[in-house]
Amino acid sequence: MTPNSYSRLRARELAKSTKPFRAKGKSVQRCPACQMAAFACICAWRPSAESSLECSVDFVLLMHRKELFKPTNTGRLIVDVFPGTPAFLWNRLEAPEELKAIFDDPHRDCYVVFPADGTENCARETVRALPDSNKKTTLILLDGTWKQCSRMIGLSRWLDRVPCLSLPENLVRSYSVRDSGRSHRFSTAEAAISCLLLAQEVQPADTLRHYFSVFNQHYLATRGVCDVEEGESHEYLRRLKPS
Repeated sequence: MTPNSYSRLRARELAKSTKPFRAKGKSVQRCPACQMAAFACICAWRPSAESSLECSVDFVLLMHRKELFKPTNTGRLIVDVFPGTPAFLWNRLEAPEELKAIFDDPHRDCYVVFPADGTENCARETVRALPDSNKKTTLILLDGTWKQCSRMIGLSRWLDRVPCLSLPENLVRSYSVRDSGRSHRFSTAEAAISCLLLAQEVQPADTLRHYFSVFNQHYLATRGVCDVEEGESHEYLRRLKPS
């Protein structure tokens, strides 16, 4: 599989680790690329570069380091569907240089996707819809657990200048691997799907939604050590493959 920003970032951090990360079900033989059990690998369902869709929204993945190593991580699905999506490791004190350049780009409108009422840091400018603009809408997705993301936005003073996009609660609710227990808490992939729907980018949202569904099914098969039954989402992704 062609390396992308997520896989390169993960490989870099794994190389720096002094001890291996042990996921739940550590005895399972996993695909090194998708981290599913070998029998439930989703690499064949990853949209190809040839099937990439034009989209009015750019995503940026800002990841908590612990999230890089989790098989349950869904931020990587966004990078799979939108290969140009950059992935950065979060640092409390300063933004990565390439991310600073994105913030400073006069041709971009940047927003950090997070419910402003879900953190103590509520003084930031907040929008609940994407305004019409000639600039490229660029959405920074915080990738981590709810607690980690709350700390990321609450402790990073360099993020204060970026307005917050607070998503409607009812756009997407389908994640079956990790449940936050709160209706306004999305997985990273759910947040991206919701952003796309908010931007009326229906086809890209459908592609990510189906890939996310396949991810869920294959992860649950990995966890339950059971066969995967192909369904509607598998067929949707199969049709995207170049003939």
